[in-house]
Amino acid sequence: MATTKKKAAASAEEASGGGHDPAPASHEKPRNVAAYEAALERFTAASQLFVTGQFADALPLFDAVVEAATPDEPILADRARTYASICRRKAAGPEAEGEDPDTLYHRGVVAANAGRLEEAWSLLEKAIGRRPNDASILYARASVRGLQGNAEAAAFELKKSVAIEPKFRFQAASDADFDKVRDEASFIDIIEPSNAGA
Repeated sequence: MATTKKKAAASAEEASGGGHDPAPASHEKPRNVAAYEAALERFTAASQLFVTGQFADALPLFDAVVEAATPDEPILADRARTYASICRRKAAGPEAEGEDPDTLYHRGVVAANAGRLEEAWSLLEKAIGRRPNDASILYARASVRGLQGNAEAAAFELKKSVAIEPKFRFQAASDADFDKVRDEASFIDIIEPSNAGA
């Protein structure tokens, strides 16, 4: 899917099973290039540990990327935060692999990326039930509805997500998950709100 956090979650799933490098595919241009390069180097080192199953060792590196993040470069931090969450569960052992919101969100993203939209919705429905005001889960739900071509439902979920985390308005504007509903009035009202506001 096209959201940063969802891409990271999907990459993590692939990395843990296929040995792919989960380093970011794209990012916004950072203002502090030196700080970003240092964070990217740390992220890469953590990713290498991640793909070899060294979750406890990778966790502090991912956490360090999150802690050092600056507002002008949120994407790398979002991905590091997702990986850190996975590392915490993996390092804690099988008993921690329950149906907590992060696990459900991650599984929902992977299902959506694989085209299993009904399964994705079911998992995200459980996730939002456990964490009702999570903007990322709401955005993922909007994406699933967008992929299904359901403009009204996509706009409904996206509006809730944007109210909590405004950055998702701009993310949705270029997210391919919404291509089927992009020209619908209900979607446009969220992406380009009138003065009355959406």
